[in-house]
Amino acid sequence: MIPEITLTGSPRERGRTHGEAVGALMPDAIDRWLARLAETGAPGDFVERLIGETQLLKSAERETPDLVEEVRGIAEGANQPFETMLAWQFIDEAWWYLDELLGEMPPLERCSAFAINHRGNGLAGQTQDLYRHLDGFQVMLRHVDDELEILIPSVSGLLGFNGVNSAGLAVCITTLSQLAHSSSGLSSGFIVPVLLRCRSIDEALDLLRNTPIASGNSFTLAQRDRSVVVEVSATEITVVDDGGRALHTNHPLRQKPVHVYDRFESSLERLGQLERTVRPDSTLDQMTAMYASGAICQSRSDDSPVVSLGTMLFELGDDQVCHYGPGPLDEEPLITYRMRGTT
Repeated sequence: MIPEITLTGSPRERGRTHGEAVGALMPDAIDRWLARLAETGAPGDFVERLIGETQLLKSAERETPDLVEEVRGIAEGANQPFETMLAWQFIDEAWWYLDELLGEMPPLERCSAFAINHRGNGLAGQTQDLYRHLDGFQVMLRHVDDELEILIPSVSGLLGFNGVNSAGLAVCITTLSQLAHSSSGLSSGFIVPVLLRCRSIDEALDLLRNTPIASGNSFTLAQRDRSVVVEVSATEITVVDDGGRALHTNHPLRQKPVHVYDRFESSLERLGQLERTVRPDSTLDQMTAMYASGAICQSRSDDSPVVSLGTMLFELGDDQVCHYGPGPLDEEPLITYRMRGTT
């Protein structure tokens, strides 16, 4: 069973609790990350350059100062430098920064997301596919305060991948590296936690429209009666689907690519699998089976450097439920997490 960490109190207190809970894991996690960076040819001062040569920290301090405080708390609790734990949050931004620093990188994107709603019940999910060096550090974060509870699948030291809140909103994300990015926007690693504080899709859309964006992404937003996916970039936000079904992988469907990479055969294949399989009335069992097979499932047995670190399915109805497999579903069972006060 992966660690479940309950976070309460001030942002700094939440961060310290998180950091203390994963402190024993972080040295190994950081060492694996730095070793992976060395394999790409990234310089040893990558963390300092990523922060010092961009405005990502300043943007986070301006737009989400409480989350920067939470990261400071994580660093304190885990006994890690703040700059290291800050760069740890910049997963999407590190990719395009490395791309510009070193030239085109090998294929990265593998996440596959959907949302559906039918007869007053919603279902959303995604794979969170990242480099294998992060495998083994998965956690479940449970944010609890007097007004809202949020279940956030993550890895040690990271604010979160995606999640669902007690108001009935689920948020999923896929990388769209072909879209425009900005070194002065807000990192997607900070946007996801803010979206999970919203109580409706409309509130989340307003937030995205009024937030400077650092990296191209799709955000899949789901409630029991509505499913939406939007593409966001440093220059625009575009609704792709709004209704009973929303799907996205890693190539833009509406916005025009700015950075043209020849690495999206998998994205097209996975979108085809979603289109063939996902229906507004698809069941949890059917979606679990889909995520356990085909191109969508990035198995540990494959030779790809990327693996499904997590597979998440969120039920949205009278109760909000998170089913989380800490790895690919061809070998990991789903673990069910419920909001406090529900059974």
